Amino acid sequence: MKLKDLKWYSPFLFLAGAILSVADPITDILTLVEFYRNDHKTLFGVGLLFVILPCLAFVILVTVKEIGGYFPEKEEGGINILCFARTIACGLHPFTAAFARLQGFVFSLKKWWRADDSDENDENGDHLLRYIDLFVLFESVLESAPQFIIQVYAINAQEEPVQIIQMISLAVSFLSLNWAFVIIDQMLWFDEGRFGDLTLRRKIFIFFPAQFLLLSSRLFAVCYFTVTFKWWVIGVLLFHTFVILIAKTFVSCLTGKCDAGEVMLAIFTLGLHWLKDDVFVLSDNCKGNLLAVLWSNVLFVIENVVMILMFYFSHHSNFSFSLPVTVCVCSFSVLGSTMKIAGLYVFHSARMRRVGCRSEIEQQ
Repeated sequence: MKLKDLKWYSPFLFLAGAILSVADPITDILTLVEFYRNDHKTLFGVGLLFVILPCLAFVILVTVKEIGGYFPEKEEGGINILCFARTIACGLHPFTAAFARLQGFVFSLKKWWRADDSDENDENGDHLLRYIDLFVLFESVLESAPQFIIQVYAINAQEEPVQIIQMISLAVSFLSLNWAFVIIDQMLWFDEGRFGDLTLRRKIFIFFPAQFLLLSSRLFAVCYFTVTFKWWVIGVLLFHTFVILIAKTFVSCLTGKCDAGEVMLAIFTLGLHWLKDDVFVLSDNCKGNLLAVLWSNVLFVIENVVMILMFYFSHHSNFSFSLPVTVCVCSFSVLGSTMKIAGLYVFHSARMRRVGCRSEIEQQ
């Protein structure tokens, strides 16, 4: 998000997002307690891993924010004991994204109340909002998505009745994911003016439905593949990650951007490719961006269809829900990808028409 995209209702969105970011890890932890009580030690261990894993990414992001800073006058200070302690205190816990969103709430409220439009505050605000988007991205991919898959897997595998906290955790995780991915798409496709402006109407009618279909199809495909083949799902996700990584390295070398910074970014973002990879093959050309999204979504559709068909033709095919789940995953994958690609194409075409009209007026 850019500072210019803040609206009068932005403080309320930041506050609602902060509440959701608090509720998500709390419900996950309560669900882990139920797993432990019911002696599901494997589910407990895997779930605990995906509570701890995002904290490591948060520490790195907080470190970058504290050292690089979004306050230019603090960049000369470098690393000190206070900075290190603040980094650990602010980053090494699962509520870092919630605190970042609260910071965005306070900042946007001050911006709206004081109507402060100085250039320096604009630059600082853009940096702050960009870091908030990154925190939300890592929280969604490294915590919300794995916890959602664990909950669905547990519901299908456990013999005990489904607990209410499991259903609450499932709903909160999916809502957090859907909301986060709309925010991330806004940051990637619309902040730099690549595809015009992402208005509230576009969010409601295009990106919320598209993200709902894409996320649900991907998560259910991974989950039910795991139900049948257990740890083999790691091989499938690693295959997808390395394909995207090779493609990104190839594109970076062709465009002359293959340097140490790109390598470090690729390593840092390895854990994100399995759920959100179209962000890492962007080019400076809008047609190239559309081709990247097309290629990424086609790969996702193929993987989802193959995984769910392997589940359907396994010994679990006698389950009463196997056919509906298979049909939903296949149809949701195709429909969601088509909606997203078509939406971006329409937005890009509308932007190019507006740019062309302005150029003609300037020439006259």
